[in-house]
Amino acid sequence: MLGKEEADIMYSGILLDTKQFTRNTGVRTFSAVLYLRSEGANPADAQTLFKTELSTFMKEARFVSDVVIYRSMIAIAADDSPDNTQADRIAVAKAADKLLSIDGVIASFVLCRIGDTIQISARSLGSINVQLILERLEGGGGHYESAATVVTGASMSDTLTRLKEAIDDYLNNQ
Repeated sequence: MLGKEEADIMYSGILLDTKQFTRNTGVRTFSAVLYLRSEGANPADAQTLFKTELSTFMKEARFVSDVVIYRSMIAIAADDSPDNTQADRIAVAKAADKLLSIDGVIASFVLCRIGDTIQISARSLGSINVQLILERLEGGGGHYESAATVVTGASMSDTLTRLKEAIDDYLNNQ
């Protein structure tokens, strides 16, 4: 038996993993939600767990303010500011998710300089395997629709060039 708070947390996890029940859902997903509702989970309470502080919201907006659409279907945003910190990694991931809401975009990559590294967060709607693209860069990985990597000691310009080459290589070999 679960408490209401645990049920809300698990419900919010399902919302996150299924992108509000739009991806990777099936009978088992809805059975789990039915059980969580019977244990007191409330969809409105679960949604409050997704609230964002204003400072995080502003960072996400900054990361997506300079977007380039590459090959007419891939959104790429880059921030080379020396003011970025490790805490910005979450905003980078959220920004990559947000870019998928642009009409015609099926994959997104957000790059952010943090110290001497460039963090890359990638997302896909499912027709492009962003994991395979980022594996072509240093230590990239994740899974089909969500991946990340860290590039060390490179300029933003060089990293963008390498990313575009990896995207081209992936798309040309599909």
